[in-house]
Amino acid sequence: MLNNSLSSIAHAITHYIGNKLKDEELILSEDESVFDEPTRQILWQYVHGAFKAPEFYKFTHSAELDLNNVYAIAKDIFSNEESFVKRSQDLAKLLQTHSQHPQVKSGELFIMYFKRLSFGEVTGDAIGIFKSEKKQPFLFTETQESIIDIHSFLGISPGKVDKACLIFNANEEDGYQVLSVDNLNKGEETKFWFEDFLNITQRSTEYSKTAGIIDITKNFILNDLNSDDLLDKHEKIDFLNRSKEFFKENETYDPEEFSVEVFEDKAVAERFRAYTAEKSSPEIKYDENFEISQDALKKKQRVFKSVLKLDKNFHVYIHGNRELIEKGTDENGKKYYKLYYDEES
Repeated sequence: MLNNSLSSIAHAITHYIGNKLKDEELILSEDESVFDEPTRQILWQYVHGAFKAPEFYKFTHSAELDLNNVYAIAKDIFSNEESFVKRSQDLAKLLQTHSQHPQVKSGELFIMYFKRLSFGEVTGDAIGIFKSEKKQPFLFTETQESIIDIHSFLGISPGKVDKACLIFNANEEDGYQVLSVDNLNKGEETKFWFEDFLNITQRSTEYSKTAGIIDITKNFILNDLNSDDLLDKHEKIDFLNRSKEFFKENETYDPEEFSVEVFEDKAVAERFRAYTAEKSSPEIKYDENFEISQDALKKKQRVFKSVLKLDKNFHVYIHGNRELIEKGTDENGKKYYKLYYDEES
């Protein structure tokens, strides 16, 4: 999705961010980083590896958008490129200010300014913010007379980005078009990067709504619906398979059609509609029609698990029609499943 065929890295600088809680130092570069053409190509590889899905965000603030510090700094850089070094230092200071949790690791902060970068339909100058926290071991060889020595060192892998943010100079008044990832932390731990430092919220797009409704459906089936109905595992899998088929076979998500087709029972369908309404926000509404994003469906394939694991002896792959599966318990208390089929292949 990222296209740099007409783009260039106009500016780049590297700082070092320590954990303020641990009294680790902040090292600020006074000038831009210098690198040769092979290094430039590796940097492009690093950037490409960071952003793969069109999960767009925007800067926000509870009072006024200009009070969002990262937004204000980006706005200044876009309007005055000569401020790049000074404002990149401000970004580094801001990030260290928020690096006060014991789990926040120190590391290099790369800040780059791109000319005419494209991601999908979004094109414009862009500011990249990349933080490297996890070093990878590398081997290199050195020839000395008749011996080739092997050495090792810890470095930054161009194919493994830890934290990254890409700010496009587009939709300025609405918080810019922003891409962001945190590949090291999940759940509550991502708040440091997404909320504390960047203060961004997800944009309402076909991608975000498709990805969101898939997660909502999974949570409804595995948690809410199961909380009092005690569904069997194969019944849960069947519901997930039904939802998967709906997304594959339809171009548009219709909440009423989806709930009836997947859950069949009217009461359960209404319960699901109420559940999706609760999960909606002013920014992203799930209980309304929208175009289904195939990119989001592809990324969320892992949600539709269809494997029924029985002890350590059997893995049964279920792809539909729970009526062909019968569960029971024999006279000795052993649980069993009966599978009905027409052909063996």
